[in-house]
Order: sequence, then C-alpha cells, then structure tokens
Amino acid sequence: MLKAKRNRAHIGAALLGGIAIAAAQVCAAAAAEYTYNSASPSATTVEGAEMAKKLGDFKEAQNLKVGVVLKSLTNQYWQGIESGIKAAAKKYNVDVTVQAANSESSATQQLSIAQTLFGKGFDGFILSPESASNLIPALEQMQKAKLPVVNTDDARIAATVYVGPSHELDGSQAAEFIAKNVPDGGKVAQIEGQAGSSAAILRMKGFKEGLAKYPKLELVASVPGNWDGTQAYNATQTLLQKYPDLKGIYANNDTMAVGAAKAVSDMGRAGQVVIVGTDGIPAALDAIQKGTMGATVSPLPYYQGFWSLEALVRVLSGEKVPDWVVAPAQLITKDNIGDFFDKDLNMKPGLYE
Repeated sequence: MLKAKRNRAHIGAALLGGIAIAAAQVCAAAAAEYTYNSASPSATTVEGAEMAKKLGDFKEAQNLKVGVVLKSLTNQYWQGIESGIKAAAKKYNVDVTVQAANSESSATQQLSIAQTLFGKGFDGFILSPESASNLIPALEQMQKAKLPVVNTDDARIAATVYVGPSHELDGSQAAEFIAKNVPDGGKVAQIEGQAGSSAAILRMKGFKEGLAKYPKLELVASVPGNWDGTQAYNATQTLLQKYPDLKGIYANNDTMAVGAAKAVSDMGRAGQVVIVGTDGIPAALDAIQKGTMGATVSPLPYYQGFWSLEALVRVLSGEKVPDWVVAPAQLITKDNIGDFFDKDLNMKPGLYE
C-alpha cells in the first residue's frame, strides 16, 4: 500500500513538473517573438569586441536559466568557450547548465543531450552543433516553444543569434602567414577537420582560396585528421616521407596542429616546416612560444563564450541583437601572444567584457 502511495505521489510530481515546464515555455512565448534567421547570408552583424559599446547598457532580466550544449569538453577550445560562458553567467547572475558530447563525432549523443535539456524549463539555449543537421529535431522543439537560441561556432543553424568567426577567414589568414614565412615558395599541405563539419569545410575553402593568391606555394596534399592530434601526427609523418621538401602545414584546428608539430620535431625537421593551426588553445600557444608552431588563428574562445551568453541575456531582456556577433580571426604569433594571454597562457579577462 505504501508503495502504491509513493508511485501516485511520483506520478503527481511528474505531472506537476511537466505542467510547470509547459507553463514556463508558454510564458516565454507570450513574452516575445523570436526570429531564427542567423544563418541567412544577409545577416546583420556586430563585432563581438564592439557589442557592449555599440548596443549599450541594458537592464537584464532576472532569474534566467540557460541550457548550453557544446560539441565536446575534451578539447581545450570548447573548455575556453565554457569558461567564457560561466564568466558571463556570473556577471549577469544567470543559472547555466553546460553539457557536451563525449567527442566531436558523437552527433546522436549530442542530440539526446539537447532534447533532454529542452524538457527542463530553460529560458533559452546556447548550441554548438556537431553538424548543420544533427540538432535539427531539438532546434525545432525550441523554435516551436518560441525559445531564443544562440548558435556559437561551427555549424550555422537557423538560430536567433550566431556568435562565431568567419571560418573562411581562418583559412585564408593561415595561407597568408605561411606565404610571408616561406617567401621563396614551395610545397604545402593541409590537415582537415571532421568530415561534414561546417568549420572544417569553410576553413579548407578559405585556405585554398588564400593559397591561390600566392602562385609560388603549391598545395600537394589535403588529408583527413578528424580534429584528432594522434591522427594528425601520423598523417604528418606520412606527408614528410612523401614530400621531404614540404615547407608548410595548415591544420584546421590546434589539436591537430600540435600533433603535426610533434611529428615534424620527431622526424628532425623542427624549424624547417611552418605550422599554423586554428583555435588558440593553451597547447598551441605553448608550441608557438617554443617555436615549434608558427601561429594560430583564434576566434578568442573565452570571449566567444562570454559574448554568446551576453547576447542571449540581451535577447531575453527584450534587447535587439544583430543576427551575427562576429568573433575575430585573430592571428596569434610569438610577437603578439602577450597582448591576449597571460604568462600561464590563460586568456586575459577584461579585454572585451
């Protein structure tokens, strides 16, 4: 008998919880009508570093709860974005829940996480999809409930606001840096990110278009690395065996660039191959300081996370935010690393908050 009473109590609590979630979502829908058009080519823009100045002060809504679904927290890049989100949450007194898939290829798991969080009564969401399509079922649920969505980095989806870089510019900046540091020209290679990733596709495109401006540089290979350092290490060894006169490598992210740099060093070619990555993770910054990597093109992940939550809070507070908050394609080299990072290679706070 006692067991039956407990079951009834549990069912009743669950029903009340469901009603509360539904009511919260109805209230959100009644409070504002959100557009979901940030993937449009005609998107309005504001530079992330200029957002606070250009949009001005605002009176933030109180007692906000935000759900965050990142790609993976095993990568230092996404850890940097998480740190920025949490810093903004502290500033704006927002309750944030951050979850991520086990790896950047766990598209189904990431969808499951997003759909589970949808049922927990959040006021809005920050999403970093594994691909342009894997979170569509969850996104449609959020749109139907009229909840605002900030899409931070990688795949562009039809969110309320997109916060991230121009990935094509990441690639073209890498090509320009290699060209300047290999003035006599030569053979170069690219190590690609995860197949199907929007960031990888656009970075590859930008790198190839950038190289086209420098006819002395010859792209002899573009090989998969799947965002993985070990795969990039092995791929680099193969490249150097096939092209012993290779002059430059662009890896689509820093994890792969660090792996490539280790392979170059292990094969006795340190200082002979210019290596450029993308992201600005601590391991790559350390390699830049030591001279085993030449540069990274960074969207400043800490600030990208900070701007993502700030944009969502502004939207939830009734403010108008442009469709795209642009994170920089900041080239980080040994010469300017101290402008952005402290001696422990942490992003300097207070630069753009």
